[in-house]
Amino acid sequence: MDQDIIQQINSRLQRIANVLILNASFTDNLGLLNGKMGIAIFFYHYARYTGNKTYENFAGELIDEIYEEINYGTPADFANGLTGIGWGIEYLVKNGFVEADRDETLKEIDNGVFGASLRMPVMISNQNDILGFGLYYLSRLYGREQIEDDISILHLKQILIYLVDDCERLLVHKKFLDVNIPFLNTAQLNSILYYLLEIHRLELFPVKVGKLFHYLPSHIEMLVDKNDDWADKQTLLQFIAKLMKLVSEAGLKNQFRKIARLISNMDLQNENDEAFINQITRLNWHKLVYTVDFTSNKNLGKLSEKAMAIVNDEENWNQRLDKLNKDNLGLNNGLAGLGLALLNEIRKCNNEEMKELKNEKIAV
Repeated sequence: MDQDIIQQINSRLQRIANVLILNASFTDNLGLLNGKMGIAIFFYHYARYTGNKTYENFAGELIDEIYEEINYGTPADFANGLTGIGWGIEYLVKNGFVEADRDETLKEIDNGVFGASLRMPVMISNQNDILGFGLYYLSRLYGREQIEDDISILHLKQILIYLVDDCERLLVHKKFLDVNIPFLNTAQLNSILYYLLEIHRLELFPVKVGKLFHYLPSHIEMLVDKNDDWADKQTLLQFIAKLMKLVSEAGLKNQFRKIARLISNMDLQNENDEAFINQITRLNWHKLVYTVDFTSNKNLGKLSEKAMAIVNDEENWNQRLDKLNKDNLGLNNGLAGLGLALLNEIRKCNNEEMKELKNEKIAV
């Protein structure tokens, strides 16, 4: 990536920041993927990149607005509601963007999420939901996994174990309470996979989680031929690679290997420029939430170059701004998501330059 492209990306980032500052407060969506929480995360990252406190202050104002606007009617789902907002606060604290007492700051959200979990699992309210309860409670446990003498931490672990039972109902029985689940889409399955892999890592319920791994191939095979969720498939591929390292049975390992080969051969097909950019932005929030690393994916380098060429096109850029509305400002297929993707391109470029300098020093 040469300096002209870096300069162009910086120009785009500046325009994204300006547009979001003018428009972010008008969205009534408070959530992580489609609303203010995700926009705030973009601004914290952009403030760190630029060193400009103005962006950090604006991000803080958005967080204040979120807390002022949360009410009994705020949904619990991860994309638009409480579980995603709470996850976002944990993310900001964990990464040093804000200083806060996690338990005190999230007390109201904890109560809201727990109440919602008693009423109905978010997972099955519609086909767009992911396992928000699991993602939220994992984030609440982060950094405190080894604590054994705290009642609140033990309660968190108990909730996480109960959620494994929920995953069993979905994967094995394809049923939750009185609701039949005919199939799980790739996004939902990714959230379950991430959750189970984390629970396995934490050794909270290893025997049952190990058994559930055997039911995954049949669910994944149903999704392989679907071409409408390419970004989700790339994340699924990362999870399958982790599963192959964990399972010992040759037959199961071969099933995962066969599926991985099929997904690896998938390419973005019949995508217009806008749909293509949306897939790239989805990959970036997947990196954020699922901490997946796509550097081993050989196709993504070329895809990133194509994405940068599209973003660099002035006509495309103007069309993007003309179509701007309160629903396409966030991380998922929105302007903040594009900004986060551009920041990741800059970071990748800087990392490559550091490697080159290091190699030059070694050579000398």
